[in-house]
Amino acid sequence: MKNPLKHILLVDDSPATNFFNETVIKKCDLTQNISVALNGAEALTFFDETKSTLSTPEIIFLDINMPIMNGWEFLDNYKKLNIENSIVILMIGSNLQPNDKEKLKNYHFIKGDSQKMLNKEFLYNIVNEHFDL
Repeated sequence: MKNPLKHILLVDDSPATNFFNETVIKKCDLTQNISVALNGAEALTFFDETKSTLSTPEIIFLDINMPIMNGWEFLDNYKKLNIENSIVILMIGSNLQPNDKEKLKNYHFIKGDSQKMLNKEFLYNIVNEHFDL
């Protein structure tokens, strides 16, 4: 599988987590274009700035707990953008609480969740499940 996706976006305030996840994605040869935003506000700015220069990410890995704009606030704003070709995968360090799982039903573009540190098997499964490759 050599670069089947055009673009992946990592949204997490931890540089170490971003570095690790970027390394795993590169080892999987899923895309040449990996962007990083350190919070939800940066991620939203990214969508404004890249409309004409870079493809919309097909996958967004999103942390929930971040300063400035957390994952939930990002999701509320992202929903208003009406971007249909991206899927969002929540990155969480532990299990979602029952009220969080209820909240997720408000976001049709969320297709699953993952531990914060990605792995090859999970990445390949996401790509195979959600993209016609």
